[in-house]
Amino acid sequence: MNILVFNCGSSSQGFKVYRTGPGQPESVLISGKAKNVAIRTRAEAYIRWEINGSTVEKECPLGSHRTAAERILEILRAQNIRPDAIGHRFVHGGRLLQKNVRINAETRELLRQALPLAPIHNPNSFSVIEVCEEHLPGVPQFAVFDTVFHAGMPEASGTYALPADLAEQFGFRKYGFHGLSCQYVSGEVARLMGKPLPELKLIICHLGSGGSSVTAVQAGKTLDTSMGYSPLAGLVMSTRCGDLDPEIILELTRAGYPSERISEILNRESGLLGLSGFSSSLTEIIEASEEGNPSCRAAYDVYVHRLKKYLGAFYWLLNGADAILFTDDVGETCWKMRERVFAGAEFLGIRLDTERNRAADGKCPQLISREDSSVQLWVVPTDEERVILRAVETLLGNPDPEQ
Repeated sequence: MNILVFNCGSSSQGFKVYRTGPGQPESVLISGKAKNVAIRTRAEAYIRWEINGSTVEKECPLGSHRTAAERILEILRAQNIRPDAIGHRFVHGGRLLQKNVRINAETRELLRQALPLAPIHNPNSFSVIEVCEEHLPGVPQFAVFDTVFHAGMPEASGTYALPADLAEQFGFRKYGFHGLSCQYVSGEVARLMGKPLPELKLIICHLGSGGSSVTAVQAGKTLDTSMGYSPLAGLVMSTRCGDLDPEIILELTRAGYPSERISEILNRESGLLGLSGFSSSLTEIIEASEEGNPSCRAAYDVYVHRLKKYLGAFYWLLNGADAILFTDDVGETCWKMRERVFAGAEFLGIRLDTERNRAADGKCPQLISREDSSVQLWVVPTDEERVILRAVETLLGNPDPEQ
């Protein structure tokens, strides 16, 4: 059986095709990623994929995730790869969808209702589902949610200080995101450290080219996380504002800004792009900062400050940590950011190994802390697609699994 996995980010479109089946070893037939999808950056949009030990990269206009999915399906057809099942990362199911599901008429409508919950993620994933329906009719599709991993978050972490009846009516609570990544890297670092996951206290920095979050994990479960009711809260991201005083939104409303325009500003025009007026890419921001661009320097400062604040808060909340993990595009590859984040952390006994850190490139898990560090620091490549694969296999075997 060939299982196609689509991992739809805010500015990227990952994909893998796994060959699985009884009595045969699991293998990856093809894997790749569309980058710089529907986003403003100095770099061109492209798709890079690996097949049979070779890597191919092709620049192409990718103005939407729908277009990216169509180009990816063209690549699969050219390689004579036909999926037998398709799994999709779907960021936010809210109260409507609290476990992974097979997509049918009923669940498809629930997915549609969930689109506003994550306005720069859910619509993208839904459009990819539509593309697959058009080009691969009859192939079963499944939605796998980031929010499932965080479902057991303590009430003290997940509850907003709002009137209880209002919160209940609208489902206002912290849901948390990047759960697929957290699930994978937490298990992976436990293996690397040679310790059972239930015995570890971890802080996971999932820092992507689009969205970013920090999650405190205790005994394999979420204690708290920086994203909230939507993926808009928390860290400074590529085009998202992160934490914001709610009065700012009220002021914009009083000034006559409609809700759709405010959403566009907060989701697509803020973050690094809004601060710098230059780019949404942290790498490009750092380069311009080093060349003397004051707006980029300020954007970089705010990005690092916000990340350090969450690291400090979660370190305190966990009463210390066994390891701090960096994953996803920025977390895995940006050694300059990691070096700056840990500057001055020696008073906590946290000691970064400069040489290890600069050598870490995200191609494999790498320890980047010194031997005398009180907390192990790791760069761990994430594999959300494998988590989606396992969920699809479970759903294929049992259409109504317990989550």
